[in-house]
Amino acid sequence: MEITLTEQEGYHLAAIEGVIDDSAEGPFRQLLHPLFRERNSRLIIDLSGAPRINSRGIGCLTILVSDAHTNGGRVVFAAPTPFVSNVLKVTRLDTYFEIAAGLELAVAMIES
Repeated sequence: MEITLTEQEGYHLAAIEGVIDDSAEGPFRQLLHPLFRERNSRLIIDLSGAPRINSRGIGCLTILVSDAHTNGGRVVFAAPTPFVSNVLKVTRLDTYFEIAAGLELAVAMIES
């Protein structure tokens, strides 16, 4: 799994490519968690390149969102693939996470 992180005006965008599994823990800790050391940071995670997710990947997403909320930050997940979307529904994380069907909608959500 790889993460491409870019800074946009007022938020960061992280594009994920590959399966979100055990391999996600390192990149999440190195690239994404530090963003929430500053209060009120905002992050969009583009999930369109993530074909699958397992329980370890779910843990990575959950811990990231928890860290963000602790520091007044916000995470919006954009464009989950059908498999990832279904996993989030089955686990009911779709009621905890902010999820947008596409990137444009995620940007509108993060800017509101």
